[in-house]
Order: sequence, then structure tokens, then C-alpha cells
Amino acid sequence: METFLASHQLGLVGLSYVVSVIGAFVSLYVADYIVGRDGSIQFGWLVLAAIVFGGCAIWAMHFIGMLAYRTDMVVTYDVGRTAASAAFPVALCFAAFFTVYRWKGSAVAWLTSGVLFGLGVAAMHYVGMGAMRMAATMTHDPRFYWGSIAIAVVAATVALHIFTHWTGGKRLASPLLMGLAVCGMHYTAMAGMQMVPMSEGPSAAQYFEGAWTSSFMGFGAGLVVVLTVLVGGALVVFRKAMDLDPGPSTGFTQPAGG
Repeated sequence: METFLASHQLGLVGLSYVVSVIGAFVSLYVADYIVGRDGSIQFGWLVLAAIVFGGCAIWAMHFIGMLAYRTDMVVTYDVGRTAASAAFPVALCFAAFFTVYRWKGSAVAWLTSGVLFGLGVAAMHYVGMGAMRMAATMTHDPRFYWGSIAIAVVAATVALHIFTHWTGGKRLASPLLMGLAVCGMHYTAMAGMQMVPMSEGPSAAQYFEGAWTSSFMGFGAGLVVVLTVLVGGALVVFRKAMDLDPGPSTGFTQPAGG
């Protein structure tokens, strides 16, 4: 624990959790529109929920968490792998939201969706870590590696159960647990990570050609958070202006047909 505390700025660690909760809250708010009044899946809302959760609650949280990580080495991020690290959580969150809303009331669908959310968090983290360019080799303690994935899957599954089965203000516990799933996975994995300096690191050209700096990634993460907040605000205005009810997507007491 001392090593973890010494290698992280705790203020940014706290901020990363807040960012993850914001992303989870807005995405779950969007998710109320995924099922229309006629029971059909509204793919526009489904895609938006997946982008917000994967982009803000997972991706932006990760890179704010990486800003919290203290290292004396120069670190840049490969563009292709960083883009892939954003695509994985969005795709898996899309599959998770689709599964739980397509087969509402099904325990199998709920458990499957929890696993998909957890794997989305884990995939984003380890692909994102693989995008790092630095004068060191990275290793992961298998205990922390598998433990981090288990934390993500279990916490996400519990959070999804709360969101889909509880009503009223109790549902607000879900984004808090989703944030815990993402941050718990990230920082458990970081605690099990070791950096072994190389005698000769990449050249300056290899560091920066086709790569993004940590500062740029921090800016990108902040931009995603701002856009997420704007989406959330716009949805509040939209709901009030249109006086819309969420439709049959909340409650999850009856399974969908088909």
C-alpha cells in the first residue's frame, strides 16, 4: 500500500472516481430511453449510452488515473492502440446494454451483461496500458491481474442489478458502484504492475512519432467529461421539454417477449 500511495497523486485518484461516477450516472440516465413505449430497442439511445459509459466512465477515468501515476520516465501513448482502448469498452458496453434491455427480467441476461461490463473495463485498461511507450518493460502480478478483472465483473454485476431491479432514489447507488467497479479494477491492476527500466530506451522519434503525450491524453479525457456533462444537461432539458416518461425500460419486473 505504501508503494501505491507513494506512486499516485491521491487528489487525481479521487477525481478519477468522480469522473467514472459521472459517466455511469449519465449513461444510465440515457439507458432509460433504450426501450421505447412499444417495447422495441431504440438503437440511437443504445449507442449513446454505450459511448458515454465506455468513453467517460471507463476511458476518461483510466487516463485521469494515469495522470495520477507518478513516474520519472517519459511516457507517450501509441495512437492506434489508444484508439483501440476506446473502441473495446464502447463495443462491450453496447453488447451489455443490448443484452440486459433485450431480455429484461432474465437473470442470465443480467449476469451476462455484468460480465460484459466488467470485461469492457478490463479490456480498456490492459489495452490502454499496452499503448504506453516508455524506457521500461511492464509486467503484471497474476494475482492482481485476475483479481482486478474479478472486481470489475462482480461490482458491475451488482451495480447493474441495483439499477435494473431497484426503484426511486435507491437506483442512485448504481453509478456509485459502477464507479467502484471501474476504479477498483484500475487501481488493483496498477498495484500489481511493475516497471523494469531498460538499459536503452526508444529514441525520441520512436517516442513521439504516431503517439500522444500524457498532457494531450489528459486534455482528451477532460474533453470527454465535459461532453458527457453537456449530454446529461441536454437530456434533462429534453425530458422536461417533451414531458417524456422513460418507457417500459425501467423496473425490469417482466421479461420482454421474443
